[in-house]
Amino acid sequence: MAEPLLRLSGISRSFGMTRALQGIHFELLAGEIHALLGENGAGKSTLLGVLSGVVAPDAGSIEIDARQVTIDTPAKAQALGIGTVFQELSLAHSLTVAENVFAGRAPTHFGLVQWRELRRRTRDILAEFGVEVDVDRPMERLPVGMRQLVEIAKALSLSSRILLLDEPTSALDAVEVEALFQVLRGLKERGIGIVYVSHRIPEVFRIADRITVLRDGRLVSTNHTDAISPDLVVQDMVGRHFAALTAPSAQAGGGVALKARNLGRRGEFSGVDLTLRFGEVVGLAGLMGARRDELARTLAGIVPVHCGTIEVRGHPVRFHDARHAMRLGVAYVPADRKEEGLFVTKSVVDNIIVTALGRFSRNGLLNAAAGREATKKAVERFHIRVPGLCAAAAKLSGGNQQKLMIAKWLERRPEIIIIDEPTRGVDIGAKQDIHQEIHRLASQGKAVLFVSSDLPELFALTNRIIVMQQGRIAAELETASATEELVMAFAAGTRGHKSGAVA
Repeated sequence: MAEPLLRLSGISRSFGMTRALQGIHFELLAGEIHALLGENGAGKSTLLGVLSGVVAPDAGSIEIDARQVTIDTPAKAQALGIGTVFQELSLAHSLTVAENVFAGRAPTHFGLVQWRELRRRTRDILAEFGVEVDVDRPMERLPVGMRQLVEIAKALSLSSRILLLDEPTSALDAVEVEALFQVLRGLKERGIGIVYVSHRIPEVFRIADRITVLRDGRLVSTNHTDAISPDLVVQDMVGRHFAALTAPSAQAGGGVALKARNLGRRGEFSGVDLTLRFGEVVGLAGLMGARRDELARTLAGIVPVHCGTIEVRGHPVRFHDARHAMRLGVAYVPADRKEEGLFVTKSVVDNIIVTALGRFSRNGLLNAAAGREATKKAVERFHIRVPGLCAAAAKLSGGNQQKLMIAKWLERRPEIIIIDEPTRGVDIGAKQDIHQEIHRLASQGKAVLFVSSDLPELFALTNRIIVMQQGRIAAELETASATEELVMAFAAGTRGHKSGAVA
């Protein structure tokens, strides 16, 4: 084997009494994609933090090209040729795409920014992804998936020899994932070493050369991808045999919970006909730009409808706002847990009770004991790992934050649940818990609209799949008789609208 581009020896790091990393050994070859897997809390993010100069190790050594180095700041990591794309994006939303990609290093002439050259360089970098976007557009006006691509382009623009990718596909649809993989294969051919952190095991087996698994801060295994199976990787990750990764499909049935007819919002979607029934899970699929998120937010009353009608339990409604929808039994679990889903500086208790304060207060006074008891039950039901009920939500891992957000909305006891990308960026254990909860909700007679970019989980959980394409319903399919290829064909627009639709 060639001399490693990067070698870690005996890396350890503790935070107080918590040992996040314990004697980790890891190697990355030039021209290799090395996947780093593990459940939330396994130590993956801490290890990336060590490599990117964000976290200082307590012990151990780091070598690049067989030369020992110290990475004590992000600037030092960049100087050593290490580029990082964290799961929580670090883009400035008010700046343009071009300004973000070349933040702090825009081309200048006599102190003046060369805007034409800045735009040209940005377009050239994005072209590697097959991405066409107005580089003068503010980041805040781009969808989450496009922001992810811009973040990766920013890292590549630093001429990195080592690229650290933390959940790079979590916000991408299938077409964008394939475009990203083509870029990564090209980088690999140029000798760039890539550390690839992901919870999407099928993707890892498609793109990675080797797989290293961490559990509870310790190294469990390192194997060549072709020498290990996905099942064995999962066993290494969770420390036990995982017989089933997803819950069985919910049973269809029940009356109509929510119906939309000819629904539209100017510039976003139009002509949407959609029916949700009690006791079933309906999937909402589509590629980036399909306007799934916008439709979900409209059905939840967060943004107003411009035309068409919505009925809840057979009664026409026009939601004034999300609070009005909540009073009618509709709950919306957003895709972005930190920006929209949780009060991250507030405690676990505060987050659980906030949607149902009426149950935990009387005459304006909060019943703290009742709130703690409800939170304790929610934490046990969802298997949420918390330092304590009074700990801030920000202290929880990503998967546990996701489960907390879902538990928070279900504490209101809604009858119709609209849930947007609930398993994005969470580990296998958390995904299993979320899938089982969705299945349980349907078995209790709730109506669930499940928005997801993960086709395998849509097929595992739903009774019907509604496919959107450029703001319109392309097809409505019975899950049992559909295929992933058929869903993708409708999503990409290669099959006609409504063909194969069910009544």
